[in-house]
Amino acid sequence: MSFGKRIKQLRTENKISQEELANKIGIHANHLSRYERDVTSPSIEVVKKIAEALEVSIDTLVFGEQNNIDGINDRELVALFKKVQFLPNKQKDTVKDFLSAFVLKADLKQKLA
Repeated sequence: MSFGKRIKQLRTENKISQEELANKIGIHANHLSRYERDVTSPSIEVVKKIAEALEVSIDTLVFGEQNNIDGINDRELVALFKKVQFLPNKQKDTVKDFLSAFVLKADLKQKLA
C-alpha cells in the first residue's frame, strides 16, 4: 500500500475528514489531498504531525501496520506502547518506572516460588 493510501486509510478508520486532519496538522486540505493521492510527499515534520494526529508511529504511517514490536504479539499491548510514545517525557518516565517495578516484582515472585 502506498504512503498516501495509508494516510487515507488511517484517517477514515479514525473517522476524521481531510479538513479536520489538515487543521490538526496545520496545513491546507488541498495539500493533504495531494499527499493521499501520492501526487506530492510531505516533509518529515509534516509526517510526524500526521502520525501524532492519527495516533500511530511514523513507522506504521510510512511502512504499514506491523503485527508486533520485537516479538510482542499482544496487539493491545503494542497499541498501548504506540500511544505511550506520544506522551510528554515525564509521563513516559512514569510508565517506564511502573513497568520496571512490575516486572521486578514478577521476577522476584518467580525466583522465590
